[in-house]
Amino acid sequence: MTRKHLLTLLLIMTLSAGSLFGQAYFKYMGLENISKNTARSLALGGNSLALEQNPVAGLNNPAALFKAADALVVYSNLNMSSFIERRSFPVQDSFGDYLAENDYVSNRYQGFEGDLAVYYSQKGFSASAGWYSLENYNYDYQEEIRSDLGSGAYNRDPLAGYHKIQFSGLTHGINVALAHDIGERFAVGYAYTHYFGSGFEEGYGVIPILNDSKLASSDTTYIPANPANGTGSNVNLGLTAKVTDRLQLGLHTTLAGIYTMEGTHMIAGMDSSLLLPAYTVDTDSSYKVIIDRPNTYSLSLRYIPENELKTILYAQFDITDWTSYRAGYFDSGDSLISLFSPEYSPSWALRAGIEHEFFTGIPLRFGFTYEKNPMNNDMNRSTINVGSGWSSDNLTLDIGILIYQNMYYYSDLFPVEDEVRTTLDKVKENGLRVNVSLSYAF
Repeated sequence: MTRKHLLTLLLIMTLSAGSLFGQAYFKYMGLENISKNTARSLALGGNSLALEQNPVAGLNNPAALFKAADALVVYSNLNMSSFIERRSFPVQDSFGDYLAENDYVSNRYQGFEGDLAVYYSQKGFSASAGWYSLENYNYDYQEEIRSDLGSGAYNRDPLAGYHKIQFSGLTHGINVALAHDIGERFAVGYAYTHYFGSGFEEGYGVIPILNDSKLASSDTTYIPANPANGTGSNVNLGLTAKVTDRLQLGLHTTLAGIYTMEGTHMIAGMDSSLLLPAYTVDTDSSYKVIIDRPNTYSLSLRYIPENELKTILYAQFDITDWTSYRAGYFDSGDSLISLFSPEYSPSWALRAGIEHEFFTGIPLRFGFTYEKNPMNNDMNRSTINVGSGWSSDNLTLDIGILIYQNMYYYSDLFPVEDEVRTTLDKVKENGLRVNVSLSYAF
């Protein structure tokens, strides 16, 4: 493969865009951390020390960039995501006993996102610059409502209308990072990310076709809107320490800053009955939302045990300070209209991974993460991660796979007037992410 053909392949991979992951209904509020991994680090549970000499370290621990050698590497990453959300309510018999779960809506989302970056190193410093797809807000909830015309009608259950929610938009980021050594065993790194959004669209409401009591409204309340592009920035600071030839420690923080979007009609607030976030819609006015996002602090470990076959162990502990999260909504005169300040407690995540390399040089990677959700313990999430890779001369190809499943309870998004629900709906989520990373060293 010539260098010209390789760079063309990298560009094609990069121009494929989009992703989705996590409790997607709440992502539009900024209630999920933006995280970025390579295929290798994803397979190892998302550990930042698995990003050594990789530009993506600039979005995590930039000190991991440092290498006391001359190097020039072009890097590309392709992320493919699939997410399924199912909402159901329990079916009971005439005695009130449980019979089954009735799935009344099932939505699936798929997407692709790509990154392109370059890494450069000399004996005194290492640097990187890259263009990344950071967050995809796509969420398309569509619930069909069927009418009941009785046994005399030709079509007994015609389509009465839709309950519909749509969020879309993609956040990109430009990241620059620098790392250098302090003595023989320490390295420090600094990184800045400017990110900007595009393609935002939102809508929340009812689209009636027939006049039916099963609809949450007899009038059309769904009005799509196109908010202006969002902007924000991150600062990442990191430190790595080579304790021994086999043990390395890392410490880094993400100073998240604020995120701004203009022209939204969706206002986040707290549902007092659930103690969970909920949306309200103002169809007549649009607002500027300023989100003060939480900072994250991480401690990571990399250990190489004595083993005939090369084996590397990884572990990382993250703390995210959700106490600082705020979302303020301002009108055209910059007057504060609403402030969403849930005062969540800090959340944490535990990541672990192992990489085992066979005599053939092919690695096998396994990882695990457990993430505590700041909103509700039912939303705590565990993931299983696997992956492998291949390298030849200057070319390296890695693949990482992540799967997860979780479940939580939430109220009906479109309650019908005078309807009494004795139980909450059950929301089940299944997610799959596949990362493919390709790099070429000149």
